[in-house]
Amino acid sequence: MFRHNWFGPRDEARQGREATLAQVIEAIDRTAPPTKPRLAEEAGISEQYLSEILQELKRDDIVRKAYVVDDEAIYEAAENVSTLLGGVQGARETSPPTDRGTAVLDLLERLDEVTASQYQAARDEFRGEVPDQPADALESVTNERYSAVVSELKSYTLTTDWPGNRVASDLATVATNLEIIGDRACFISDVTGHDTGESPGFVEERVLEVFDAGTRINELFGTVLFDGEVAAYEELHAEEETVHRDLNELFELVTAYSPEMYGHLASVTRALERAIYYWVDATEIAVNLHTGVRPPHVRI
Repeated sequence: MFRHNWFGPRDEARQGREATLAQVIEAIDRTAPPTKPRLAEEAGISEQYLSEILQELKRDDIVRKAYVVDDEAIYEAAENVSTLLGGVQGARETSPPTDRGTAVLDLLERLDEVTASQYQAARDEFRGEVPDQPADALESVTNERYSAVVSELKSYTLTTDWPGNRVASDLATVATNLEIIGDRACFISDVTGHDTGESPGFVEERVLEVFDAGTRINELFGTVLFDGEVAAYEELHAEEETVHRDLNELFELVTAYSPEMYGHLASVTRALERAIYYWVDATEIAVNLHTGVRPPHVRI
């Protein structure tokens, strides 16, 4: 999974000391310097100024002894440090209509809605139900919305100086992740439609539990990216830990059956794993864009 060490763009109100705070946090998180002189060198500031910065960070419990960043404290303070939403909740509603960042987030949210619908449709089809709109039928809508995001991001890149264009690059990765999730949903739908046998009831229930975990992870992704509630990443991380274990157990179960049935279940389970992977990765990018802090690396 990707590693993101970059801090998001800051407006005029976020220059000076606030930018230095972010710079020090990143230096600690990235290099874990053993001494104050080494940290000052990494951050590019004097040791005296670093001492002042560290006092503030330690007072807020963001940095502990031995220069260790407390990620949870950063996430809880995200509404105060978020750069993607302007540092305040509800910024999207109050931003001017010409704001490209807001426009991109709105388009991403529309893309997320349709790919989540594809995922839900794939779940319904796996369960033997007939969705209102099959995953394949929604693919053209997904492609259209993905193209709209990419087009807006191109304009974003052309009209925004660095590091704003880096934001566009990260958001493009999020959009691509969502588009891939839609593809995985179509694949599950296709595999399910060609299945000639029936899955054992208890195995089917286990697969459906993974589907449901993916839905919860998708909701938490939206909470982080679109609402700026970065503390939700902790819940997503816990959810991922559980689904990672469930997927491992599920693979062991499906290999216990005939090759025909194994092929069907293994294909569905692997596609589910990849769909959830891309939601998790997109959430990691969102956390980094909001806070400038790399979240703990998840395994799925």
